Amino acid sequence: MYREENNQVILAMSRDDYDWLLKVFAVATAAVIAKAGIDKVGCVLDVLNRLNQGNPNYTPYQLKPDSPGPSR
Repeated sequence: MYREENNQVILAMSRDDYDWLLKVFAVATAAVIAKAGIDKVGCVLDVLNRLNQGNPNYTPYQLKPDSPGPSR
């Protein structure tokens, strides 16, 4: 279900749809890494972190400056 409220999009979806959406983000992250390199993946992880803001079961992704890849 889609609605807009106070200049925000609010999506309601099944747990299965949410799990699928996370898999889509995983594929997008891999594609960005393959095409543009690990240094460009931050924008995808930022969206994923914002999407899960307030989720008590989520640990935000962070790129460490000295790390070759994403970490949680």
